[in-house]
Amino acid sequence: MLYLVMIAVVFYSTLQARIEDNICVIGIGRLGLATALCFEKAGYNVLGVDINPAYVNDINNKTFNSHEPRISEFLYQSNNFKATCSLDEGLDFSDIVYIMVDTPSTPSREAYDHSKLSRVLSAINRRKVKNKHIVIGCTVFPGYINTVGNYLLRDCTNTTLSYNPEFIAQGAIIQGFQNPDMVLIGEGSVEAGDRLEEIYHTTCLNEPKICRMSPASAEITKLAINCFITTKIAYANMIGDMADLTPEADKFAILNAVGGDKRIGDKCLKPGYGFGGPCFPRDNRALGGYAQQLGIEPLIPQATDRANKLHTKYMFEQKVTENQDEYIFRDVTYKENCAVPIIEESQKLIIASELAKLGKRVTIVDVPAVISEVQAAYGNIFEYDII
Repeated sequence: MLYLVMIAVVFYSTLQARIEDNICVIGIGRLGLATALCFEKAGYNVLGVDINPAYVNDINNKTFNSHEPRISEFLYQSNNFKATCSLDEGLDFSDIVYIMVDTPSTPSREAYDHSKLSRVLSAINRRKVKNKHIVIGCTVFPGYINTVGNYLLRDCTNTTLSYNPEFIAQGAIIQGFQNPDMVLIGEGSVEAGDRLEEIYHTTCLNEPKICRMSPASAEITKLAINCFITTKIAYANMIGDMADLTPEADKFAILNAVGGDKRIGDKCLKPGYGFGGPCFPRDNRALGGYAQQLGIEPLIPQATDRANKLHTKYMFEQKVTENQDEYIFRDVTYKENCAVPIIEESQKLIIASELAKLGKRVTIVDVPAVISEVQAAYGNIFEYDII
């Protein structure tokens, strides 16, 4: 009898160790898949959940290819990652459940569409799961977790809801995930925070600053950081525009000196095109929208957004004064040297389209994937040259 009890204890301990090494990721698009593969690379057993059967099959067969650097490499090398369309299977797999569904931009004052995220939380609640740590990794508007998220999990016993957004750049997600400056953990409980901190200590190749706080604080922090970065970019471009109009002034020398002050730093302090993409513009506007809800006038976010647009207008006017017969724009994604075909709020394309409206001949030169995105968005107003 004692022998059987000892076997049961050993089996239970082994099972617990195995469960603690498991992570479920719901929503394995570009960001979710990169996150899942980084966890797997660190030694965790990872199960991804997605609603697209063909996509799931491609992942499990390791035939899926991504423009995002290292995704295909990590997928091909993975031994402990698989995907499923079954939410039940995902919830049974682990007590740590990441939700990485998209929260796209909206014109409303809350700035993000939480509908997919809320549907996932409601689906989890219908199953009345117990003893889970649910972790939201997608960007949400401040107040979502306390007012909506926790309510949607109201029937889940001993289940926490944490906020753990990533600070990564499209085209370098894996690099950013494995080597972050800082990890933001809005912990639903001390235990949840401990588990998440342990995961990042195992997954990160560097030693990032771990910032643990309440989910409400983390929601504001996510937007505050991106707003500060956009403000630096807009400020750098304003100084650059001033230097352009000042005889013998060198904008690069000026900003190099400004960035040399340790109180400022040189990151995101280079003159060039304004900020764009799927994150910076909307997060800056979202922080302003949240400030307005609180009765605070969002002077800095609004000024940053306006400065970014004015800089684009200035660059357009400079192009017009060149009075060329043809304008050629290369590398037209939302930022320079971006490895993925994302053109959302690309400042180059905004300027190019304004020139085309003046009747100028404008040619877009880029790789096939980017050309395809531009053609889908702008049609025949440009000429195209594939490289």
